[in-house]
Amino acid sequence: MFKKMAGSLLAATAVVAAAAALPATANATPATVGTGSEVVIRHASDGTATACTLGFVLTGTDNQDRGLIAGHCGDLHDDVTTSDGRTIGRIAAVEFPDTFNGPDTAVVSFLPGVTVDAAIEGVHPTVSALTKDDVNRNSPVLCKLGATTGLSCGPLATVATPGSMIAFHGKNLDGDSGGPVWTYGTNGEILAVGTVSGSPIGKSDIAYVEPIAPYLKLWQLR
Repeated sequence: MFKKMAGSLLAATAVVAAAAALPATANATPATVGTGSEVVIRHASDGTATACTLGFVLTGTDNQDRGLIAGHCGDLHDDVTTSDGRTIGRIAAVEFPDTFNGPDTAVVSFLPGVTVDAAIEGVHPTVSALTKDDVNRNSPVLCKLGATTGLSCGPLATVATPGSMIAFHGKNLDGDSGGPVWTYGTNGEILAVGTVSGSPIGKSDIAYVEPIAPYLKLWQLR
């Protein structure tokens, strides 16, 4: 049974975090996961757990898969499991300053033997990653995939955003945090934009997005 985690209200911009808290369960054998899958972060600090959505799956300089999620989903070295408790990896890096007015992204390293599917709707997700300036300049329709609300697409939203985030008209509820956000290129290819972070208070039809382009360079992902 899911236990909802209250949203955080911090500094000038109010944000509802789209993550859901869960009771801890035993670990089991590795599984197949992919972009848009529900994942559970087991918090080493207090034994609780939080459900989020796995974002884009990319490749590190060691040719191993890495997955992106929202930074507020967990802390460095927290275990990441499937919803039924099978361990798939661990949070390897986090950019989240404990407020929703700064960065909100993290990277997951997968365990050996875990099968990872990088596709969204049968299309490999990362032809390229757009910057925030690219998005603002072209004003594309953005799409997201969340474990709770599924697929939703919409135009950019004119609202105040935390830090360097982007906002668009897409559904966003507890458990969607970390989900991939993208737009389509002229040939239907997927152009990565970011990961779901949260929503304005009372606005579950607007999603905040943390652009991933700077973090691909920071963490040397492709």
